[in-house]
Amino acid sequence: MPAAKKAMTANQKAYLEIKRQILDGELPEGAPIRQDDIAQGMGISKIPVREALRRLESEGLVVITPNAGATVVSLTIDDYIEMLDIRIALECRALELAVPNMASSDIRKARELLDAYDRAMSQQEWSDLNMRFHACLYAPADRPRLLAMIRATQDHMGRTLRMKISMVAEHGRSHAEHVHILDACEKGDTDLAVSLLRKHIEQTRREVQGYFRHHLKETTT
Repeated sequence: MPAAKKAMTANQKAYLEIKRQILDGELPEGAPIRQDDIAQGMGISKIPVREALRRLESEGLVVITPNAGATVVSLTIDDYIEMLDIRIALECRALELAVPNMASSDIRKARELLDAYDRAMSQQEWSDLNMRFHACLYAPADRPRLLAMIRATQDHMGRTLRMKISMVAEHGRSHAEHVHILDACEKGDTDLAVSLLRKHIEQTRREVQGYFRHHLKETTT
């Protein structure tokens, strides 16, 4: 029994560490994942690393090719656009369920996050606070599976892309849109809040398309 517990702990440790490296951009898209190096760096055997990679493959973050090993999945612009479409569907539903359940403490916490977002000076801070603000809005929905799906979709996009979106987005415009969404939530106007959220994410989708369009032009000239 103790040995099994230790193996499970090693599996989880490997899974969390590799996933962190992928989402933080330490392991970029298309990068090989060297099991020996990871196992040695973490002081564990290759078995839990291998199990972690299989789990990450099932989540769409890793590709395992026979006789070639594992690499970080490479996503196309179509993949990102589809994930943003998924975000619209999931997050609008989450907000629709959340607004009727929002308490004054939920609104207060969301405003504190918006104040911090307004004062933030770096793309990483904007990106992280943006995620926390959206999570705060959806939490009163009290739908653990739905919220987990939202987090998984956001994670799949990765911190690197979220930071790039924050870089190309107008910070002032994004903040103003957040304020309007929260004002509608505070008034209990579910339809307006959901409509504003949809427009907000659709604008993000346009920014992603613009980023890739200009990035592709730069790499081909």
